[in-house]
Amino acid sequence: MTDSKDIEQLKADLELVTKTAKVLANKLEKISQRFEQLFITVEGISTIPQAPSQKIEEIQPTPKPAPAPTPSAQAVSSGGSTKAGRLLDSFLGQVQTMTKGKEISKLLSRLRDQVMQSAEVGFHPAFHEMGRYADQIKNISEITAAEKEQLFEKIYDWKARLTG
Repeated sequence: MTDSKDIEQLKADLELVTKTAKVLANKLEKISQRFEQLFITVEGISTIPQAPSQKIEEIQPTPKPAPAPTPSAQAVSSGGSTKAGRLLDSFLGQVQTMTKGKEISKLLSRLRDQVMQSAEVGFHPAFHEMGRYADQIKNISEITAAEKEQLFEKIYDWKARLTG
């Protein structure tokens, strides 16, 4: 028989998945709109330069050897299976019920430090962004739903960049 804690955890997990789906749908819509803008811009160009009438010898680029993978790239696999991915997922779960900017800021700073210390991730610009965002939200008394959605988008972006 399932106890009330299991039911509450399942409800929290369902809410997290629902919010994640909303964030991803929003991001997909933004990408789609941007793509349409770019496509319309390209379609709207009326004068396309004509190719020269004389035949020009094509220059074949010299193939470059593939760079050797870095140790951090070898250690990083798919999103949630890395330590950084698990830490970011855990943060998402914790921040679901939080509303105070100061508390979220402290938790985000602690998360950044933990991810930085993980052996799989070397220096990454996302760490600086995490610290900057933590500073931005620490003076917000109550986080709105829109601000929380923005935070979720940032977390998904950082996760993709750090674990991808």
